Amino acid sequence: MDLQQHSETMKTFLITGAAHGLGRALAQHLHNEQHQLILIDKDLKALNALYDELDTAGWNNVYLFPMDLAGSAQAEFEQLQQGLTSFASLDGVFLNAGILPALTPIEHFDPLQWYEVLQTNLNANFHLIQTCLPKLQAVNQPNNPANQAWLVAISDQAISQPQAYYGAYAVAKAGLEQLVKMTAKENDRIQGIIARLPPLAGHFRSKLFPGEPPCQNETVESAAERIILSCSKQAQHADIEVL
Repeated sequence: MDLQQHSETMKTFLITGAAHGLGRALAQHLHNEQHQLILIDKDLKALNALYDELDTAGWNNVYLFPMDLAGSAQAEFEQLQQGLTSFASLDGVFLNAGILPALTPIEHFDPLQWYEVLQTNLNANFHLIQTCLPKLQAVNQPNNPANQAWLVAISDQAISQPQAYYGAYAVAKAGLEQLVKMTAKENDRIQGIIARLPPLAGHFRSKLFPGEPPCQNETVESAAERIILSCSKQAQHADIEVL
């Protein structure tokens, strides 16, 4: 990852799960606002395709960091931390990457899959937050809450309304919410945001419910716009909690 110095004319945001779905929509929206992006995903081919799409303007403000959070080791987070030294600060981190296995009762949940989901959806986010904290804390001037960095957990409405069979996914998302809330409580320079989103149209949802008409669910583009407007306090939405 060939990182360059943070530009004074734009903000810098890091997005996980950036190659597809909501992560891709967040990247497109923030890029349209001429912000600088650090994009993390395990799908290098899709990441490169997104880079080619975003870099057509020649702004050189998109940086890629391929990483599979399910199998990530401490060394990879250390590499990311080293790359982040080229930036003065991070204005926001979107913890979007996640996996949702088939709906399964606890009685029959495969232990190895349980560990994989917790690693991807919770443990990796702990390491990401630790890695990014110094740059998130650097974004703000003391006693100026308007300049707080964003720490955004992409969660699910199924967490606020517990449902059967969501297994490790629900447990990990509930843990992620608490992780972001604690981090925000411990750091007054960080604004925590919890987005408990409804089902979104896209591959993630269609894989789980293949017979469901996509048109009945909100688009990822709409959800991305709502999240960003809520983070910047230009709008309020019942399913997006600004802490």
